[in-house]
Amino acid sequence: MAAKPEVIRQAKKFLENKNISIKTVKPHLFAIASNSLRKNFEETLDFFRKGNNGTSDSSNQKKN
Repeated sequence: MAAKPEVIRQAKKFLENKNISIKTVKPHLFAIASNSLRKNFEETLDFFRKGNNGTSDSSNQKKN
């Protein structure tokens, strides 16, 4: 899956405006991730900041 050059430039500008090093987060990978998640850049950044530890928001376990 490839991102269009225009979207990559937008991702680069977004990351620079958020003071995120493009050496740490590659704009083309960020653009691909945003497209795959079907989220805008802000929502994608929030997704990665929150992290995904493999658990859901609600617990399926029985409480003692």
